[in-house]
Amino acid sequence: MSQELVVPEATQGRGPRALFQVRFAGAMGDPDIARLARTLDLTMHPNATSLGAVRLDHQSGLFLARGDVEGQWVLEARTWGHPDPVTVHDWQVLAAGAARLFDPDVVLPERLAAVSPEYPLRTVGRAANKRSARFGRHILGL
Repeated sequence: MSQELVVPEATQGRGPRALFQVRFAGAMGDPDIARLARTLDLTMHPNATSLGAVRLDHQSGLFLARGDVEGQWVLEARTWGHPDPVTVHDWQVLAAGAARLFDPDVVLPERLAAVSPEYPLRTVGRAANKRSARFGRHILGL
């Protein structure tokens, strides 16, 4: 069964918005759920909407829930804030990697491009070798 990462549409309103979902399949018993909890550092609390959760930052979390069909599971990241896209990608890679422990068909996200229009690289030239630049590097411990 081929799995893919699902990025839900942005929701309107005051509640959290979903950042991504990682769906996976597996007959997970208590030892498997405990392994996933240790891998992701999930705090287990069975309730109607989530079996466990882990805080990703002060406004975001990753939640484990049962899928629509027996033996299917969903790791969903939700946020009330605006996390950095690179950070969200890192969370997605982490969640997909954990899901692959139980379902080898889970697809890992593609690597981000080294240069992004959102985060352009600074060019390094003669200015980086000047005395004031050396002093700055010394202060920063570089």
